[in-house]
Amino acid sequence: MKSLRQKRKGADILSLIVLSVLLVYTGYLLSKIDFSGNSDSAGDNPADLEVSPTLIQTPTAEPSVTHVPTNTPVLTKTPAPEPSPTIVPTVRPTEMAREVPETIEELKDMLEKYISTQEGRYGLYFINLVTGEEFGINDKERYIAASTTKLPMNLLLYRKIEAGEIKFEDKLVYLEEDFEPGSGVIQDSPFGTEYTVRETARLSIVYSDNCAINMIIRLLGIENIRQYMMDLGGTIYYGRDHRSCPYDLAVYARELYRFYRENPEIAGILVDDLMNTMWNDRINKLLPKEVKVAHKIGNFDGVYNDVGIVFAEEPYVLAVMSEDIEQSVASDVIAQMSKKIYDYIVNSVGMKRN
Repeated sequence: MKSLRQKRKGADILSLIVLSVLLVYTGYLLSKIDFSGNSDSAGDNPADLEVSPTLIQTPTAEPSVTHVPTNTPVLTKTPAPEPSPTIVPTVRPTEMAREVPETIEELKDMLEKYISTQEGRYGLYFINLVTGEEFGINDKERYIAASTTKLPMNLLLYRKIEAGEIKFEDKLVYLEEDFEPGSGVIQDSPFGTEYTVRETARLSIVYSDNCAINMIIRLLGIENIRQYMMDLGGTIYYGRDHRSCPYDLAVYARELYRFYRENPEIAGILVDDLMNTMWNDRINKLLPKEVKVAHKIGNFDGVYNDVGIVFAEEPYVLAVMSEDIEQSVASDVIAQMSKKIYDYIVNSVGMKRN
């Protein structure tokens, strides 16, 4: 009986131990359960998923309407900056020597040295109409004549007027073939407008009117004009290239002076027009205002010429041609050389008096 009780008692203790172990194990399991729904494992609700950079990629910074502008805009164009203006150095003529030459050899030498220091190309011819002294520098080189040839063309016209072949009051009709843009006023007139020979000639000199000289050329004939220029002593045939040289221009001006001395009533009209031209920035620019100058300029791109008679105490002819230079520079160079020649003439006359 006692043995049976002991066995039951041992079984109870064993059951109690087993029950205690089960309770401890059950408590451990219960401690691992999150009754609030949070756990270390991923649930099925997408809102509870941890975002992984390998599953959802953040968009890279590709160009879009809202992107921050870069130096090379794609959708919004920034105006390109305007180029900075190029600074072009101003070309100025070199200074002329101040001393006044006493001989024509010194004058030529001074002008040669002056020309040699200038930009561009220059040629000149000088004739003293009293003493006959003359010299040239690059005087036979070919230059674009531009409007300087309006002088010999008008010279022929006035010779024909003197001969009675043409009259001042004769009418010339402005035709479409006469039109040439540039200097002048006739270009603004309707075709068919009539002008007297006298008015046409005046406009061709005072305003250097291109249409007017074309009307005169039509009247005289271009071949007759070319032959007349050669007959006067010209060395360059005035062809379609419109070339001449300082020597030839001086020869034409000398002939005008001869004509003026022979028949001042007719030639004096042309001389007066040449004294009242609209351009006075070259031969007569630096001369005293009381000194009369009958001259004809010529302009073209990079070409600036002047030829005329300076009515000093000893009248003289001066023809200057230039190429490859700015107008303001060429005008100053021509003016400086003209003034030096004038000073030489004044000094020479003064020395003769003494």
